[in-house]
Amino acid sequence: MGSGEAARSRRRSSKPQSQSPLNVTMMAVAEEAGVSRATVSRVFHGTTPVAPSTRDAVHAAAERLGYIPNEMARSLAASSSDIIGLLLRGPSNPAYGLLFSELQAEISRLGLQMITVAPSPMEGANFERQALNRLLGLRVGGMFVSTGVIQAEMLEPFLDVVPVVIIGRPENHPRIYSVSYDENGNATLLADAVAAQGHRDVAVVIPNVGSSVAESLRGRVMAQRLEGHGVTVHRIPSPTFGVVKEGIAEVMALYDAGTITAAMFPSDVRLLAFLSHARAAGVRTPEDLSATGCDGVLPGVDLLGITTVRIPVEQAAVRAAAVMQSMLAKPGRIKVEHELLPGTLLPGRTLGPPRGGR
Repeated sequence: MGSGEAARSRRRSSKPQSQSPLNVTMMAVAEEAGVSRATVSRVFHGTTPVAPSTRDAVHAAAERLGYIPNEMARSLAASSSDIIGLLLRGPSNPAYGLLFSELQAEISRLGLQMITVAPSPMEGANFERQALNRLLGLRVGGMFVSTGVIQAEMLEPFLDVVPVVIIGRPENHPRIYSVSYDENGNATLLADAVAAQGHRDVAVVIPNVGSSVAESLRGRVMAQRLEGHGVTVHRIPSPTFGVVKEGIAEVMALYDAGTITAAMFPSDVRLLAFLSHARAAGVRTPEDLSATGCDGVLPGVDLLGITTVRIPVEQAAVRAAAVMQSMLAKPGRIKVEHELLPGTLLPGRTLGPPRGGR
């Protein structure tokens, strides 16, 4: 162990365990990370570029200490605002875009206001953490989080000073209220439909949890459910954040080898990317290869005819807004729940029985 790492280890072991996140200083984070205070300032305020390894070390130290930047702490501690913040993952994604419009309409109907911060679709956890900091710095009275990247532990330092509701993705943190899509149920509906058509060799694209909590869960549950039906599952990992075409080459290789008769994708955007590639390669769906997606919110999804599950975005927006209104009216008195909203199977035309002797 190097001297710098050893020093950081000693600092971690000796730091006060009862210190409030609102009282943790930037200098404390600098000492924990083994960098200068100026470097910590650059990381959180984005004044000049910082090396990725240094940025990661600063964020890790901040998370260990529960650090909230000073201007955010002052704003949050004094806040009684009726402005709600929304941290939104990629509004260009139809599911998130629809949630934004429905939630905005519902918040307005309740007489509240909403400010939205949305990182670039290609930005990962560190950038979403910075977006979270920017949002909190706007002195919001409550916060919606709708992203599959920000983890619950990143939100823990703020739970005592601002109400938080997670929308869409599954969440089981005992202190965070969530209004989520029932991804276990959604994945089960799709896997059962594929197995019922008689498919016995199926490819399933599974993103890692760091890319999307929801899509990773969908993929894993689809694979497990298929195996419960006696289906041979070919798991295709998708580790790269934001790359919807990842896994297509592997699916096509399995098809060309005569190994699979169906492929399952954890989102409709991924499915459409595959269908475009398959058409260019002369592969017909479902005549040659069946394929399914998930979320069902694309405009004209009925005309596209894709086999998917429609997630209840509108219902989630209404419930989340109602919960937030109650939290603002009765601070600290709303029991934390984890609501699960079931989806609806859309049979479509991209799923059929195996053909061609495969």
